Amino acid sequence: MNQIFSGAVLLGAVLLCALVLFVIGLVMKPKTAGKGLHKAANNKMNLDKAKPKFNSKAGAFSKTSNEQLLKLKNLISKNFPDITALMREHHLVLERNAKKVALLTLDVNAALGRRRLGEVTVINFHKLPSVEELRIELSGI
Repeated sequence: MNQIFSGAVLLGAVLLCALVLFVIGLVMKPKTAGKGLHKAANNKMNLDKAKPKFNSKAGAFSKTSNEQLLKLKNLISKNFPDITALMREHHLVLERNAKKVALLTLDVNAALGRRRLGEVTVINFHKLPSVEELRIELSGI
């Protein structure tokens, strides 16, 4: 009663199973595949009412922050002659002897204080700091 299946019988069984699965896949089409194409063809998106894909807060990239950064850059260049301030879109990069030493941001949503980003100190302010606050924060760099 101990029978061994030959290679041809085993191959036929595997092909039969594959054929049955293929037929089941053809019969049981996903219900959303046909509707999605029909829906996309009939309903064109109104570009005027489309919402943006990103979730930034209103005024997060306003011009007032750039004006504040410009004031901060001028404040640093007047009171810290050994530090060069390079203005970027949302932050200032402070360099001493052509080496980046700090990054200053003015962001109400970020945590107040300082942290390290590799070799560079990142300092965040919620509003434009005074000269004394800058001296305290920049004393360690």
